[in-house]
Amino acid sequence: MNTPLIWILLPMLAAGTSLFFLRYRYILRWSGLGFGLILVVSGLVLPINEVFKFLFWEVKLSEQLLIFGRRFILSGADRPIVILLFSLWLFWLLIMDPKLVPAQFIPLSLAGICLILTAYSVEPIFYGALFFAFLALIYVVLLSPPGKEPTPGVLRFLIFQILGMLFILFAAWLASWIDLNSGNQVMLARSLLILALGFSFLLSIFPFISWISMVSERNHPFLSGYIFNTYFLGVFLFGTRFILEGGWIGQGLNIQLPFQLAGVIMLSYGGLMAIFSKHLGRLMGAVIIAEIGRSLLAISLFQAGFPIYFGMVILQSISLGVWSISLTQLQQGIQDLDFQSADGAARLWPVITSGLLLGYFALAGVPLLGGFPIYWALGSGLSYYPLWINSIFVLSTLGLVYGGLRLLGVLTKNAGEESILILAAPFYRYLILGLNVLLVLIGFLPQLIFRLTRTISDLLLGS
Repeated sequence: MNTPLIWILLPMLAAGTSLFFLRYRYILRWSGLGFGLILVVSGLVLPINEVFKFLFWEVKLSEQLLIFGRRFILSGADRPIVILLFSLWLFWLLIMDPKLVPAQFIPLSLAGICLILTAYSVEPIFYGALFFAFLALIYVVLLSPPGKEPTPGVLRFLIFQILGMLFILFAAWLASWIDLNSGNQVMLARSLLILALGFSFLLSIFPFISWISMVSERNHPFLSGYIFNTYFLGVFLFGTRFILEGGWIGQGLNIQLPFQLAGVIMLSYGGLMAIFSKHLGRLMGAVIIAEIGRSLLAISLFQAGFPIYFGMVILQSISLGVWSISLTQLQQGIQDLDFQSADGAARLWPVITSGLLLGYFALAGVPLLGGFPIYWALGSGLSYYPLWINSIFVLSTLGLVYGGLRLLGVLTKNAGEESILILAAPFYRYLILGLNVLLVLIGFLPQLIFRLTRTISDLLLGS
């Protein structure tokens, strides 16, 4: 018995089996919630590399699995990642509305989590890029329900991820021929450039950025929010492990400045996009692009930035969750998701639109909400670096806030209409209100989040 078998192969088998029961979506959802809870609890309590008694047997849970000469390792230090990923899946499963979200979301999303764990755990680590290509294929199927063709944004997403995989594998192959002690700096620089290009495709760093706004505009808002949340988390986890464990890249190379440069480009692009967006879906895309930039800036701080990054992950998950479920419910009452159709929506459906506003403003970094103390900590860490980085950080944040104020003006506009259409079942209205309260509580009690994220960072870094 080993951890990859329990946390990768067993959930993957469950995901494949549940594809045969898609017609029973409510049973599928509740069984998924139970299974997800079991996975989270197992991540918390199962001892690794220790003998323990299970019913009538003594079992020792090893940390590695060997398949075709490749090792998959999930050690005790990786326990926070396992808990985090399955908790995210459990959270999105809890907030989904089975009437409005395709039934295949449950098995395909679970399979996606398994592939992220596979990419994170494989050794040699560069083989993880191959599993991200498989993950992209699963997400293409998830974003393209039966009977509908993939949108241009989905196809572009698939192309970019496959190109990213090819560049990373090619860079790793090229680096395997380089002796770092031989002084062949030209070949090393070429392999690093190819590697950077590969990760630029995976992370959708400018200019490989267009698919985000295309998917957020034309695809299902709940599915888009889930994919943005989990996919980029998986890539960041994979990239961080690649940097920490890839001895051929982590020795004496200054990667801080490229991270910060890419981060400010993405953050400024997201801020500008938020200012000019006139579509609710594209506004979500703008926030996602800005969050990629902030994540790069947090990672560039290395050990000091990892607690900030994981705090951002928790905030992103809650904010994107309440935004996505609110937008999915609002979509039932308006013609489309452009600003003109959403005029006065807050006067008709105040609870649903409150989820949109608080979810967005939390990610924008408005004071008194959950994002403010986290982004304040990020800005404090960046204060030791050049002024231009801090200036762009502040101006881009103001751009995101301005985009939220435009959204507030649209939703509260007096359109002179009345509606007797009640959107969302009572459970989802109370759920939106509960998540709103949680975002406010994080803003007032950020020390609880930072205490948790410091523990995660210490375990991962072995400190």
